[in-house]
Amino acid sequence: MPTDSATTYDVQLGVWTDWSRGRVYGATLTCTRKDGNLLIAFLAFFVALVGTRFWRLVCLILHHIYSKDYPSDGVYHQRQVLLRNAPNPEATLGMIAHMGLSWRHNAKQVWARLLPIFGLAMACLTGFILAGGFSSRVATLVSSEVLLSGANCAFLGEDPNMSTYGDTVGSQTAENMVEAENYARQCYNSVSVGVSCGTYVKKQLPLAVIDNNASCPFDTRVCNHTAGNLLIDTGLLDSHYDFGRNTPTNKRIQFRRTIHCAPLATKGYRFRTYDVTRNESYTTYYYGPLQNVNESITVNYTTQFSDNIYPDIEELTHNGGDTVHDFSVRFHYSLHWNGSLDPGYSSFVPIPELTPQNASLFIFFLSSGSLLFTHPSTDGWYGETTNTTVIHKLKVSDWGNTTMFRQSEPGAPLACKELEQYCYRGVKGQQKCTPLESPSNSMADLLHLLDEEDKVWFDWLFLTTFNIAKSTRMPLALLGTQVLTARNKLNGPLVGSLPDNQWQLEVQHWHATAMAFLQACFLESIIGFQDPKYSHLIRYPNTTTEKDLCANQKILAEGYVSISIFGITCIFLGGGLIIILSFTLGPILSCYLPRIRNYRYSSLEWSVNDTFQQQRLAHEATGLSTWSGGTEAVPVTKPGDLLAVLDITDPTHPKLRAPAVDSPQISGPSDDEDAEQKP
Repeated sequence: MPTDSATTYDVQLGVWTDWSRGRVYGATLTCTRKDGNLLIAFLAFFVALVGTRFWRLVCLILHHIYSKDYPSDGVYHQRQVLLRNAPNPEATLGMIAHMGLSWRHNAKQVWARLLPIFGLAMACLTGFILAGGFSSRVATLVSSEVLLSGANCAFLGEDPNMSTYGDTVGSQTAENMVEAENYARQCYNSVSVGVSCGTYVKKQLPLAVIDNNASCPFDTRVCNHTAGNLLIDTGLLDSHYDFGRNTPTNKRIQFRRTIHCAPLATKGYRFRTYDVTRNESYTTYYYGPLQNVNESITVNYTTQFSDNIYPDIEELTHNGGDTVHDFSVRFHYSLHWNGSLDPGYSSFVPIPELTPQNASLFIFFLSSGSLLFTHPSTDGWYGETTNTTVIHKLKVSDWGNTTMFRQSEPGAPLACKELEQYCYRGVKGQQKCTPLESPSNSMADLLHLLDEEDKVWFDWLFLTTFNIAKSTRMPLALLGTQVLTARNKLNGPLVGSLPDNQWQLEVQHWHATAMAFLQACFLESIIGFQDPKYSHLIRYPNTTTEKDLCANQKILAEGYVSISIFGITCIFLGGGLIIILSFTLGPILSCYLPRIRNYRYSSLEWSVNDTFQQQRLAHEATGLSTWSGGTEAVPVTKPGDLLAVLDITDPTHPKLRAPAVDSPQISGPSDDEDAEQKP
C-alpha cells in the first residue's frame, strides 16, 4: 500500500523507457530530486545562453537587410552599429529607447525605423524567458513518475495448511484490505486530504458510468423498486495507464467491472418461525437454500434473524458500562459458469427470479440489532424505520421520554450482480475482448483469446493482481461492518441521521475499496515480502518475461525527478545548433558574400561596424597612425604608433586630437627595445 515517504520504495535510477509515449519519445532518465534540480537549473541557464546567441543571429540578418551603399543619416548608422554590437535583446531594447528619444526631433520617421527592431527584441526576450521557464517542463514531461526496481518481486502462493493460513496469506490479505479501505476513505472522494494519495499513477480509478437511478438488475418481482437502483461501470481500465504497469501496447490488459445492485423486496420472501425450546421468534428470509462445500443443501432458507432484539420500550443507561453496539451484516454468494450455477464456488442456490444471467451474485443482509436511529429514514437498506419510545436514564441529567426510530426489517436484504470483461491487443495488434460476463467465464474466455507467447506474461500478471482482488464483495467479506460508512454516525446505541441514498453510498465505498485493493496488488508484488513467515509461500519470477514485468511498475515519488531524454536532447541539440550558427555564420558570410557584387557592401559594413573597427576608423581619420587588418576582428597599428587622445576643451562635446610631441610611447615597443631583445 502507498506510504508517506517515497524513500520507502526501491526506485530504479538511470535510463528507462516510459511506454506511454513510445520507445523514442518515452526514453526517460530518473534521478534524485537534488540532482534533477541541478540539471534543470543548468538547463535554464543554457536556454538563456541560447537566447542571447539567437539574438546575435537575428541582428546579423537584420544588419544585412538594412544595409545600403548610399549616404544615410545618423539613425541609420547608429542602428547598424547597434545591430552589429548588441550583446543581447535586453540591451538592444534599452539602446533603441535611447535612440528614439534622442533622435525624435533630429531625424525623420525615427520610431518607424526603430520599432520593428524593438518589437523583435521584445519578442525574443519574452520568448526565451518563457522557454527558460518551460524548459524544465519539456524536459520533465514524466513529472514524478518513477520506475520501481522490482528486485524483491514475488507473490504469495496459497497456504495449504489451514492452521497457519490465518497468520500468513489470510492476515496479509486482511491487512492490505484494511489499508485499502482507509485509502478509499481518504482518496476516493472529491476532496482528497490523505497524505498517501500521491503514490499510484492514478489517485483513484475512473468510473465510466455511475447510475443512481438504474433499473432492477433481476426479475422486477424481487426488487424493492423497479428504478432508483445503482449501476457502477468502471469502463476499460488499462494495466499501463491506470495501474502503472509499464509495458508496450501488445503487453497490456484492459479490465472492466460492472456491479448492479438493488434492495430486495421481502414480501413473499420472508416468514416468521418460533423456537419453542429457546422461547424465541425469528424472521426467516428465503432467496434460495444454503449449501456447503460438498454441494449439499444444509438449510432450506437463506438466513434468519431473532425478533427479540426489538422490545417496545428501550431503556438506555449511560453509566460507562454500556454494551458495545454495532450493525450486523451477513452475506452469501453465488458464482456462475457458462450460464449455470457453479456449485463448488457458491454458498447458496438463488431462486429463479434472483438468478442472474451468467454473472456473479451477492446478497447482503443488514441488521441494526438494538441500534436506535435519531431520525426517520427512507433509505432502501437502512430505512423504513418505525417509532419507539426511549427512556434515557443518565447520571447527570434526565432526557425524559424521547422518540427514536428502529429498523423495521430485522435483516434488510440487498443484492448485487457483478460482471467482468477483459481486452488485450497482442503481438498481432488487433484488440480482442471477452463478453461482459461472469468473472469465471471472462477469465476462461480471455485465455482462449491470448496468443501463446502472451500467456506467459499474462499468467504472472493475473496471479499477482486480478486473482487476488477478485470481487467487490471482498471488502465486506474480510472487514465486515468496518467497511460501512454509516458507522461514522454511530454513537453507542444511537445512529445519527442518514441520507436517503445511504445504501448507494455504501456500495460505492465497497467498490472504491475493492479498486484500491486492486491498485495495491499491482504494487505489492513488486515490493515483495521480507517477513520470514512467508518464506515457504513466496513465488519468485523465473522467466525473463516475468522478471521484465517485475521491473516495470510505475509510481509517483516526490523525492525523484524523471526527465525526458528526448526533450532534453532536443533542447541541447537545437540550442547547440543555434550557438554554433551564431559563431560561424558571420565569418562564413564575410568569406563568401564579398564575392557577390550585390552583397559586398553589406558584408564589409558588417565587418567595419564592429567595435574595434569603429575605433580604427575614428583614429585612422586623424592621420596619426597606420593600421592593418581593416576587415579582421581585431585591427592593429604599426609598432610605436601613437593614437589620438580626447580633447576635453568642451566637456560636453569631447573630440579626438593628436597627442603632444613629448608624450611617452606606450602603445608599442620602440626600436631600441626591439634591438635589446635580439640576441
